[in-house]
Amino acid sequence: MSALQITVDEHDDTAVIVLDGEIDIATENDFRDTVIAALEKHPGGRVVLDCTGLAFIDSSGLRVLVQSYKTAQEHGCRLLIAAPSERVAKILRVTALDTRIPVHPTVEAALAFPAA
Repeated sequence: MSALQITVDEHDDTAVIVLDGEIDIATENDFRDTVIAALEKHPGGRVVLDCTGLAFIDSSGLRVLVQSYKTAQEHGCRLLIAAPSERVAKILRVTALDTRIPVHPTVEAALAFPAA
Protein backbone atom coordinates (compact mmCIF):
# COMPACT_ATOMS: atom_id res chain seq x y z
CA MET A 1 0.00 0.00 0.00
CA SER A 2 1.25 3.45 -0.93
CA ALA A 3 2.03 6.01 1.74
CA LEU A 4 0.03 8.49 -0.37
CA GLN A 5 -3.61 8.26 -1.30
CA ILE A 6 -4.72 10.50 -4.17
CA THR A 7 -8.25 11.24 -5.28
CA VAL A 8 -9.36 13.73 -7.90
CA ASP A 9 -12.64 15.64 -7.72
CA GLU A 10 -13.54 17.12 -11.10
CA HIS A 11 -15.45 20.37 -11.45
CA ASP A 12 -16.19 22.37 -14.63
CA ASP A 13 -12.82 24.04 -15.15
CA THR A 14 -11.14 22.77 -12.00
CA ALA A 15 -9.63 19.60 -10.63
CA VAL A 16 -9.23 19.26 -6.87
CA ILE A 17 -6.51 16.74 -6.09
CA VAL A 18 -6.93 15.45 -2.55
CA LEU A 19 -3.63 14.32 -1.03
CA ASP A 20 -3.59 12.07 2.02
CA GLY A 21 -0.30 10.80 3.44
CA GLU A 22 3.26 11.63 2.45
CA ILE A 23 4.94 12.72 -0.77
CA ASP A 24 8.43 11.31 -0.98
CA ILE A 25 10.62 9.45 -3.46
CA ALA A 26 8.34 6.40 -3.25
CA THR A 27 5.19 8.35 -4.15
CA GLU A 28 6.47 11.22 -6.33
CA ASN A 29 5.66 9.49 -9.64
CA ASP A 30 1.99 8.97 -8.74
CA PHE A 31 1.80 12.56 -7.53
CA ARG A 32 3.45 13.94 -10.68
CA ASP A 33 1.35 11.83 -13.06
CA THR A 34 -1.88 12.90 -11.37
CA VAL A 35 -1.04 16.60 -11.33
CA ILE A 36 0.23 16.69 -14.92
CA ALA A 37 -2.85 14.83 -16.18
CA ALA A 38 -5.14 17.29 -14.36
CA LEU A 39 -3.26 20.29 -15.78
CA GLU A 40 -3.49 18.89 -19.30
CA LYS A 41 -7.22 18.18 -18.85
CA HIS A 42 -8.02 21.71 -17.65
CA PRO A 43 -6.14 24.19 -19.89
CA GLY A 44 -7.00 27.70 -18.78
CA GLY A 45 -8.57 26.35 -15.59
CA ARG A 46 -7.40 25.52 -12.10
CA VAL A 47 -5.82 22.60 -10.33
CA VAL A 48 -6.14 22.76 -6.56
CA LEU A 49 -3.92 20.60 -4.39
CA ASP A 50 -5.95 19.85 -1.25
CA CYS A 51 -3.22 19.33 1.33
CA THR A 52 -5.53 18.89 4.32
CA GLY A 53 -4.34 15.30 4.79
CA LEU A 54 -0.76 15.79 3.57
CA ALA A 55 1.53 15.06 6.50
CA PHE A 56 4.90 15.43 4.79
CA ILE A 57 6.60 16.43 1.55
CA ASP A 58 10.30 15.94 0.82
CA SER A 59 12.61 17.34 -1.85
CA SER A 60 11.32 14.94 -4.52
CA GLY A 61 7.79 16.19 -3.91
CA LEU A 62 8.98 19.80 -4.01
CA ARG A 63 10.66 19.07 -7.34
CA VAL A 64 7.32 17.80 -8.66
CA LEU A 65 5.67 21.03 -7.46
CA VAL A 66 8.22 23.10 -9.40
CA GLN A 67 7.71 20.96 -12.52
CA SER A 68 3.94 21.22 -12.09
CA TYR A 69 4.13 24.99 -11.74
CA LYS A 70 6.01 25.18 -15.06
CA THR A 71 3.54 22.83 -16.74
CA ALA A 72 0.64 24.92 -15.42
CA GLN A 73 2.15 28.03 -17.00
CA GLU A 74 2.56 26.18 -20.32
CA HIS A 75 -1.13 25.19 -20.26
CA GLY A 76 -2.42 28.56 -19.04
CA CYS A 77 -3.59 26.96 -15.79
CA ARG A 78 -3.54 28.06 -12.19
CA LEU A 79 -1.92 25.65 -9.77
CA LEU A 80 -3.10 26.36 -6.23
CA ILE A 81 -2.28 24.83 -2.86
CA ALA A 82 -5.04 24.62 -0.25
CA ALA A 83 -5.10 23.90 3.47
CA PRO A 84 -1.50 22.83 4.12
CA SER A 85 -0.57 21.80 7.64
CA GLU A 86 1.80 24.11 9.47
CA ARG A 87 4.64 21.67 8.76
CA VAL A 88 3.97 21.65 5.00
CA ALA A 89 3.33 25.42 4.94
CA LYS A 90 6.69 26.00 6.63
CA ILE A 91 8.48 23.93 3.97
CA LEU A 92 6.72 25.94 1.25
CA ARG A 93 7.81 29.19 2.94
CA VAL A 94 11.43 28.11 3.49
CA THR A 95 11.77 27.04 -0.15
CA ALA A 96 9.86 30.15 -1.33
CA LEU A 97 7.48 27.98 -3.36
CA ASP A 98 4.66 29.93 -1.74
CA THR A 99 5.85 32.97 -3.71
CA ARG A 100 5.20 31.09 -6.98
CA ILE A 101 2.25 28.84 -6.18
CA PRO A 102 -0.59 30.58 -4.32
CA VAL A 103 -1.35 29.00 -0.93
CA HIS A 104 -4.90 29.28 0.44
CA PRO A 105 -6.11 28.43 3.95
CA THR A 106 -9.01 26.29 2.67
CA VAL A 107 -10.12 24.50 -0.47
CA GLU A 108 -13.10 26.86 -0.67
CA ALA A 109 -10.76 29.87 -0.74
CA ALA A 110 -8.73 28.27 -3.51
CA LEU A 111 -11.89 27.54 -5.50
CA ALA A 112 -12.91 31.18 -5.17
CA PHE A 113 -9.59 32.27 -6.71
CA PRO A 114 -10.06 33.15 -10.40
CA ALA A 115 -8.99 30.74 -13.09
CA ALA A 116 -6.12 31.75 -15.34
